[in-house]
Amino acid sequence: MSLVAELIQVANAFGADPEYSRAGGGNASVKVDGVLRIKPSGVPLATLTAADLVGLRNDVLLEALHSDEPVEGDPVQAAAAKALTDAPGGRRPSVEILFHALIPDALVLHTHPLVANALTCNTDAARLTEKLFGDEAVFVPYTDPGVPLARTVEEVREAYTARTGRPAPGITLLGNHGIIVSGNSAAELTERAERLTATIAAAIDAGEVTAPAVPTASPGMREVINTVAPTLRGLLGTADRLAVVTSDASDLVRTVTTTPAGAAVLSDGPLIPDQIVYAGSLPLVLDPAVDAAAVTAAVAAYRDAHGKDPVIAVVPGVVAFGAGADLAAARTALATFTDALRVARDANRIGTVRCLDAAERGFIENWEAESYRKAVAASARAGRMDGKVVMVTGAAQGFGLGITTELLAEGAQVVLADLNVELAQRNAAELSARYGTGRAVAVKVNVADEQSQLDAAAEVVATYGGLDVFISNAGVLRAEGVMTQPVADFDLVTNVNYRGYFLGVRAVAPILAAQHAARPDALFDIVEINSKSGLEGSKRNFAYAGSKFGGIGLTQSFALELIEYGIKVNAICPGNYLDGPLWIDPERGLFVQYLRAGKVPGAQSVEDVRRFYEAKVPMGRGCLPSDLAKAVYYVVDQAYETGQAVPVTGGQNMLN
Repeated sequence: MSLVAELIQVANAFGADPEYSRAGGGNASVKVDGVLRIKPSGVPLATLTAADLVGLRNDVLLEALHSDEPVEGDPVQAAAAKALTDAPGGRRPSVEILFHALIPDALVLHTHPLVANALTCNTDAARLTEKLFGDEAVFVPYTDPGVPLARTVEEVREAYTARTGRPAPGITLLGNHGIIVSGNSAAELTERAERLTATIAAAIDAGEVTAPAVPTASPGMREVINTVAPTLRGLLGTADRLAVVTSDASDLVRTVTTTPAGAAVLSDGPLIPDQIVYAGSLPLVLDPAVDAAAVTAAVAAYRDAHGKDPVIAVVPGVVAFGAGADLAAARTALATFTDALRVARDANRIGTVRCLDAAERGFIENWEAESYRKAVAASARAGRMDGKVVMVTGAAQGFGLGITTELLAEGAQVVLADLNVELAQRNAAELSARYGTGRAVAVKVNVADEQSQLDAAAEVVATYGGLDVFISNAGVLRAEGVMTQPVADFDLVTNVNYRGYFLGVRAVAPILAAQHAARPDALFDIVEINSKSGLEGSKRNFAYAGSKFGGIGLTQSFALELIEYGIKVNAICPGNYLDGPLWIDPERGLFVQYLRAGKVPGAQSVEDVRRFYEAKVPMGRGCLPSDLAKAVYYVVDQAYETGQAVPVTGGQNMLN
């Protein structure tokens, strides 16, 4: 195996492990024939390929490291520009090229392991390094990244050689930063990283004190999340694209945030540069008894004090929130923060946690190289639903799944809500793999059950902080004549289609209203997927048509009531989705039901029934999810429309 292949192997392995790398943090390099090939900024270690590597002449980098001549702009980028041999895709090399250049080993891997950072983020780091590793590792005190850090690494390595008469070891611990392991094979790097981690983990375990009791999950925890998250979401981002605000009420968060270790993270400062980049230097701290007005005041005070919005908000002992442009970014921010809680806890088991001071964190906050890395790593999307959080009931299949897929293609973040949560989860996983991590999630809901609707809405708030569009799509149909239909079938259709729409609106309206209260210039949407059967009666299908007529009545009434809370309510009345499972299911599909019920005169087969319904449409075909999605875009885009029932029927039904 070539050295380049060995580098990619070890980079991918450690980059995929959140114990070592979060949000793609860290870097890796290989030296071949005098050329340093290094990971570009913004490319995760986990997905690094040989084709990604940026090539730089190593001798030119070393010359720049030792030069005192002033340069214009960032000296690291100036050195990179001078040394560059190739840059696939125009990408910048890693911001830490210089310490990679000075370490003579062929392979260099830099990561930010949580276990190791319990030592590096410690006031006793130098002593602990000597105690645990002796001459097998060197410790570098915290130094500003770039040229200063590279020079300090070199000084420490040279001091080691002067003291011992041996080359510096392949393990370097960077104060309040991470680790460097180097060697001449992937096996060497792996052995050194794992030995380092195991040694520090054993020390943490040996130094563990009695853990504080985990605060009991109080009945008010959901109320805190439901109060804070939608208000934060309304305050952050823009009216066109609110932030996603995700939450974590794990034992780690609830326990550590009430300890001295947690207090340090909440008030003293961040632990490592990546925490600053992805989670912000300091969180917004809220009282457990906080209400929406207090959240608004606290965010305003934070902006006044720091000149920016908070990325993390914490209710100590209860929950932590992370904000981002999308769910992936919000989860990264929150995970980076909770990593810091764990590191602080473990640091205090073997010594005393050390936070970055104001000057140290100020350098990172204003370092252009870190801003570039964050910008490159951020996902970029565009579309008519860009950034909107959309909850769709009945989304595991049929029109619901079709709408969801269309919305994702236009930039939405979607919640597939369905009673068949296993199918919804499989589809959400497939859609997230296609459109991006966190773009689709599944929740279980029985739309006819009040508590199930409330639970589903609360899960959406805990995941996204709220939502922009609620699409009430779940529906059932039981076709039969009025003299023969079982009452149980009538009740089922009414409970799902009519009562379920009411219960869904009742569950989500307070969330949308809270967002609007925090952001009065933002409007939110409730959309009922009705039917052409809500516009005219349907022979031997009275239960379904009646529920849909009722749905339009609810839509108009909700629209009149909820607009004062910034909520538009409209219905879309599609024609028949003749290719969907509602129609083609061989046992319960409408083609079969209508054939059995004699709804189509003279029909002898499901093909006869299909031809009959296609012939009723001037455009000659059934409605498709893409047709329906375009109507969703319209009612969401239209700021001056509420209470409408929009037909999407190929001309079969027309407004009058």
